[in-house]
Amino acid sequence: MSGPRWGRVTVVSPGLIGGSVARGLRSRRLCREVMVVARHEAAIRTVLDAGAADAGTTDLTEGVTGASLVVLCAPVSALPGMIRAAWPHLVPGAVLTDAGSVKRGVVEAARECPTRPDASFVGGHPMAGSERSGFEASDGDLFEGKVALVTPTADTPAAAIAAATDLWESLGSTVRHLSPETHDHLVAEISHLPHLAAYALVAAAEADALPLVGRGFVDTTRIAASAESLWTDIFRDNRRPLLDALTRYEAVLDRWRDLVARGDWATLEAELGRAREVREKLG
Repeated sequence: MSGPRWGRVTVVSPGLIGGSVARGLRSRRLCREVMVVARHEAAIRTVLDAGAADAGTTDLTEGVTGASLVVLCAPVSALPGMIRAAWPHLVPGAVLTDAGSVKRGVVEAARECPTRPDASFVGGHPMAGSERSGFEASDGDLFEGKVALVTPTADTPAAAIAAATDLWESLGSTVRHLSPETHDHLVAEISHLPHLAAYALVAAAEADALPLVGRGFVDTTRIAASAESLWTDIFRDNRRPLLDALTRYEAVLDRWRDLVARGDWATLEAELGRAREVREKLG
């Protein structure tokens, strides 16, 4: 059996995603030591008591120092500042990556950091999650069978791309490489817009109708139980691609509204059928 892939891996912000990364690293013995960085001692104690890490600290500098791989799993609004704060303290050969849902801000922050030939950054984003949040919702197998996106730029060293790819593949994901711009465009359509639409469906339902809901409404709006502060941050940071996705979605709704108003049921049925066929291919 081969040894651990890394020495110390530091996971910053061990919530749902970060906690799942830490648990997966430990359960698969992918590194010699898992370090977590959290804002509060109580959160660190919870992670340690669960056996998801070997050590923890509330100090980012302490947590980053000595790590061969650092995974930032904080909300998207906090990531640029964390990149700037962590960068000077990375040891030679270290790779810094993240798990954020928007790549524009993190890439800009990394580009603004002083050039270091001995350390590198590459963006990442596992397409896995839950409407639940916090370490209590974490699962070491969360990424198993999922897609993880790695978002190098033209300047990203091959070693950084390989390290981030290895991380997510080792945690059970299939990795795809996308540019940061392509990532933000596509994820707006298949993640950010669906969350906004789920919130909108709940907001549009009359109060008298809610006691009557069945599984269809509950299943369709499950992700509207996600933390609104988290998603407001994401919507803000990916505003332009989200607006583009909303425009396309509104065009479909306007067309189908017109078909319903005109009673053109044959055309509506055909277009619903094409959508169903696409959905069935997703599994």
